[in-house]
Amino acid sequence: MSRRRTTTRAVAACLGTAALAVGAALATTVAPAAGSAAGSTAAASEAQNLPGVPEPGASASTWEEWAAQEQADAKATDWAADAAARGCELEDVTISMEVDREYNLAMGAPADLRTHRVELLEDCADLGASTSGSAAEGTASRVGTLGASTAGLPSGNQCDSTSGPGTICLSKSSGRIYASWKYRGSGSVSGFLRVYRVSTGSDGCPTGSTWLTGPDSTWGSGDTRTVSKTRTSAGGYSAYIWKKVLVGHTDWGATCASL
Repeated sequence: MSRRRTTTRAVAACLGTAALAVGAALATTVAPAAGSAAGSTAAASEAQNLPGVPEPGASASTWEEWAAQEQADAKATDWAADAAARGCELEDVTISMEVDREYNLAMGAPADLRTHRVELLEDCADLGASTSGSAAEGTASRVGTLGASTAGLPSGNQCDSTSGPGTICLSKSSGRIYASWKYRGSGSVSGFLRVYRVSTGSDGCPTGSTWLTGPDSTWGSGDTRTVSKTRTSAGGYSAYIWKKVLVGHTDWGATCASL
């Protein structure tokens, strides 16, 4: 049986942001600062809150009631069953409270609204087995200058192999969005997951306006770490794994979907 532990904590929204130093000496790419985006305007213009989410500009008390109920629902969730539904076995779960300005503004909530984020450590033996592309395919699809052309983002849950040995997945279920990365290499690596809002008409998997940033974490061989947050609008999303290097972080791979 796997060890399972549930933890609740409060965190700052800028987890990982302080580590995004400019000019990474050993990094091919440095993770862009939270909130920066070439495609953020297009993504924002597509956003419309889903039923059950307050309308943009609703009163602070309305948003606080909604956020409190979402947190209560997360605490009441059977996360072992949630992991099993995604083909995984739960090892650990942490529910963190944060003030995530980008997430809040994307749904028209007060910038200082406290919301929850769920972090999962899982054993996912077959993560992405039926949907993963090769790392080379993933890279080519994300770089428009290579001539790759698509009719927009694929719909539904998506996985891709990453240039760093592993598999990254982006999915929606039970009113939430999940970003997962399984490390398939040896030893251990550190980094974080980040989800961006992007236009559904995007060519490849660009970064966009930051929507969710996971904590700085360490993956052992075979570990899958997942970050999840309440899905508040339909649209385009991309998920990236940013690996820690000597200075800053480097892009180890991404996947994207219209969810």
